[in-house]
Amino acid sequence: SIFGGLGCKVELINPAKSLLSFLDAEISEALGYHLRNMSVRCRHEEHFSHIEAHDDHVITYLDSGKKIKSDIFLWANGRTGNTDKLNIGAVGLVANKRGQLEVDEHYRTSVPNIYAAGDVIGYPALASAAYDQGREASNAIFNKDAFHTLGEFPTGIYTIPEISTIGMNERELSEQKIPYEVGKAYFRNIARAQITGDEVGMLKLIFHFDTLEILGIHCFGDQASEILHIGQAIMNQKGGGNTLRYFLNTTFNYPTMAEAYKVAALDGINRVF
Repeated sequence: SIFGGLGCKVELINPAKSLLSFLDAEISEALGYHLRNMSVRCRHEEHFSHIEAHDDHVITYLDSGKKIKSDIFLWANGRTGNTDKLNIGAVGLVANKRGQLEVDEHYRTSVPNIYAAGDVIGYPALASAAYDQGREASNAIFNKDAFHTLGEFPTGIYTIPEISTIGMNERELSEQKIPYEVGKAYFRNIARAQITGDEVGMLKLIFHFDTLEILGIHCFGDQASEILHIGQAIMNQKGGGNTLRYFLNTTFNYPTMAEAYKVAALDGINRVF
């Protein structure tokens, strides 16, 4: 999306059936739509075969027989743990094929006096999570009473437009046969978005049909990662505090993007009977 935003025509070769398939399907589809508007063409379920380099261009060959001519070829293969030069075998550690180490719930590796945190232990491989993992690993070593298991964490994807999500999506809830309903607020209907001109986007609240407990929050658009934190705070409330009614009964500043929660909550409660 960054290259598309700079005016480049982009061919995205994606082995999966959809973009970022772990996302809520509606959010993934919205991203694909806006990428197309930025001249990013997504080729799903395609696999790279080989490339042919020339002085002024590159030809990419796909397993399906297609070939693509471009100025630049960018290969994105994810992240690996930076362990290959640490000689970890000398202390009895073995990394997986991506250079990552397995840890227990206290971030202890297979060697009891060695701990690991951050990208080197794999999922979620987020800077925000790594910060807290490192702190809790230190607590596990030096201050066991202060240690606590990290709960659900948000995901921020800094595409254009931005995406952020926490909790379960519709597919996961349907697979588990959990009754749910959805409330949505489109940014084009939010006064603050109209004022700033950032009208592309949506806030989606997924909540339990019977209890109104918020089960997932999915946001797409400008400042999505910031907007999500409001809902995250409510999802973390105990003793019945995690409920859609918080947004129904709370008055938000106007005009703000936080108002989207009120709009989405009203949209959702109107579907409950």
